[in-house]
Amino acid sequence: MKKILAGALAAALFCVPASLQVSAHPPVTVLVDGHALTFDQPPVIQDDRTLVPMRAIFQALGAQVFWEESSQTVTALAAQDTLQFRIGDAGLYKNGQLAYTMAVPAQIINERTLVPVRAIAESFGAAVSWDEPSYTVTIQSLNGSQTLQPEQPVQPTGSQTVQSEPKPGGFTAEICAADGTTVLTVKLECELLEQKKSTAETINMLMAEAAFAKGQGFLREYSDTALKAYAAQPDSFQPYFYLGSYRLTRDDGDYASFLGTADSFTGATEKKLCSSHTFSLASGKETTPGELFPDSQSELKDLFRSGFQAMIKEKPDEFYRDAETQLERQLGNVGFYLTKDGVAFYLPPESIAPADAGLVSFEVTYDFP
Repeated sequence: MKKILAGALAAALFCVPASLQVSAHPPVTVLVDGHALTFDQPPVIQDDRTLVPMRAIFQALGAQVFWEESSQTVTALAAQDTLQFRIGDAGLYKNGQLAYTMAVPAQIINERTLVPVRAIAESFGAAVSWDEPSYTVTIQSLNGSQTLQPEQPVQPTGSQTVQSEPKPGGFTAEICAADGTTVLTVKLECELLEQKKSTAETINMLMAEAAFAKGQGFLREYSDTALKAYAAQPDSFQPYFYLGSYRLTRDDGDYASFLGTADSFTGATEKKLCSSHTFSLASGKETTPGELFPDSQSELKDLFRSGFQAMIKEKPDEFYRDAETQLERQLGNVGFYLTKDGVAFYLPPESIAPADAGLVSFEVTYDFP
């Protein structure tokens, strides 16, 4: 079969419903602390919400922004805060907590990611106003007449060794209390492409940025908490950690695919995490399911359902009792990575099986064009 089969590579494919229409309107002006922003894609108004190109607004607010193609996830770091959201999802998360439910979620228009300007700006503490006659959005940043300062490396109390910029090979950081006790460790290794193609270096750097974003995000969310937990109970304290790696699962001259697995501990329970990235070696860009597979979403969804159901029926004791019910809820969180012989589809740890089961995945043999 040339088609892979079928249904919802939805973990990596978030489609805007065709019923959503962008309204015609005069050009929208966006002012940040009195300065007009310029855009390569004009802002649009949808259901009375103004959407603007992602990078322009984040940069104007002094934030670093990172894009994860495989999950269609945006992560922005600024002023000790981490914002995260996914294309097509209404939830906007700040420091790991739901901070804003967007009436119109972020979406891709003309190959540009557009985000609701009010939700983004207000989540960074800025004030936003709208002038209807002139179609002008005015944003006053947190620092008044100055935009937020560009993100600086984490500077917690005590001593620290924190990687300050993305570097091929991964990300490392260590946070220590004043007495020298290590309270938090981050180590994310990333296998490097050794090919001589010019795009290999680009891909290595994109993976470095992905590891940097995850590492810095963990630090911003948990470094202060770890220090306070140690100060409160130094004798029983267990160090926080985020330890993992990205390993190449396919590197055949046409595609490079990485599977990332990690373990984290934040004072209560240990969690297992996973993510994946697949790149075209021809373009050096991360690929989307639509570029790789000719199947429709419904066809892929059928494949996911049948594949995971077969695993549940074969070894039911390794899954939750309500695994099939949970599966229906998780079909939108299926991820993928390429293997030597085809493609593997997986669900996040603890979605339909206990953490001890590890990564729940199945593989389909597939010849890519």
